[in-house]
Amino acid sequence: LDRIRFMTSHPKDLSDRLIVAFGECEKLCKYIHLPVQAGSSRVLERMNRRYSREDYLELIRKLRAAVPDIAISTDIIVGFPGETDELFMETYVFLRDVIRPAFIHIFPYSKRAGTPAAERKDQVQDCVKTKRVQMLEELCSELHQEFIESNKGISEKVLFESTDRKGQMEGYTGNYIRISRPYDPELIGKIVDVVI
Repeated sequence: LDRIRFMTSHPKDLSDRLIVAFGECEKLCKYIHLPVQAGSSRVLERMNRRYSREDYLELIRKLRAAVPDIAISTDIIVGFPGETDELFMETYVFLRDVIRPAFIHIFPYSKRAGTPAAERKDQVQDCVKTKRVQMLEELCSELHQEFIESNKGISEKVLFESTDRKGQMEGYTGNYIRISRPYDPELIGKIVDVVI
């Protein structure tokens, strides 16, 4: 194997041993998807996530100590029952000022029958969820562009795997930047050095 991509971990399962592996294993890509779901410990507790904002932040500190340029992506659930404007802003500021992930996947909360959250009386209105999703999408775009800009001019190894709708070849760097270039069948399935 030339490349290993560890995609995702529940924060409570991300071990110190795995964090050390990110720093020591050259074949392990410098990218991890680590869903936080909310940047407010109160919301995380209501979600029964079994970790706090501080626990998550400590994992990020350890990851960045092991691999300073590791790319981190995360998931956010917007509008969980009881999420006030203040609690939402805790998540917004946590992402913007503290974590600064390269990618954010945003999901509006939706009821699931049989769950305690679905029975709660403090459901967040759909129009409020929509506004919060838009705010996070704008932040996501800003942070992602900043991440891309910080990688410009850097030589990265890209594994070209497929073609896009325009017939361009597509592949990913180790830190999960999607690269497109003119189609060349000789490069499919190969790892090539590319300057971002």
